[in-house]
Amino acid sequence: MHPLRAAVGAAMLALATGAASAATPGFFEDFNNGTVDPFYSGASLVWVPSGGVGGAGDGYIRASRTSPGNLGLASADAPFVGDLTADGVTGISFWLNDVGNANPLAIHVGIGRAFGNFWLTRNPIFPPHNAWQEYTILFNNPADWVQIAGSGTFNEALTQVDRLLFRHDLAPYTMTPDAIAGDFGFDRIRVLPEPASGTLLLCALALRRRRRA
Repeated sequence: MHPLRAAVGAAMLALATGAASAATPGFFEDFNNGTVDPFYSGASLVWVPSGGVGGAGDGYIRASRTSPGNLGLASADAPFVGDLTADGVTGISFWLNDVGNANPLAIHVGIGRAFGNFWLTRNPIFPPHNAWQEYTILFNNPADWVQIAGSGTFNEALTQVDRLLFRHDLAPYTMTPDAIAGDFGFDRIRVLPEPASGTLLLCALALRRRRRA
């Protein structure tokens, strides 16, 4: 478990019959923990100790396939799942890199309840070749998403999230993504908003009022 998880005060209750999870605004993972946790993949997913967003000595994770197949990574970990609306989650930010040889990647974010009510971003992300780029995905506009499994609305899906997904896919979007051989780097995922930003704003306003007084 990454030490930063404790810092954001995530609340999680694990039961023998399942887990009641709460998404955590402000949660941040920079993959300097020596593992791919909290992500998994049907493709090869490895921790790389250097070459992340911070350069030498900064870790990241890499999803790869040497032959065509589903390329992506996902998490069912507590910071990303639960009732995102009730938990105050508004989106996520993360960094991507088309590492190694150039690949025709088209990465999409998926969210919702797997097989029950699951959605994918309509617009693909094209990671730069051998360079890191930050992306922000917000959950405030259902028109930005397309349903690929189950029934219900996008807003309903946000109240029952059990999976956060990042995968390569081409239109038209269905449960089964397009196959590709390639790889991409993934780093510095954050659950939005950052609680500290509101705290800092309140402190700044209080200081301004004190100066005026």
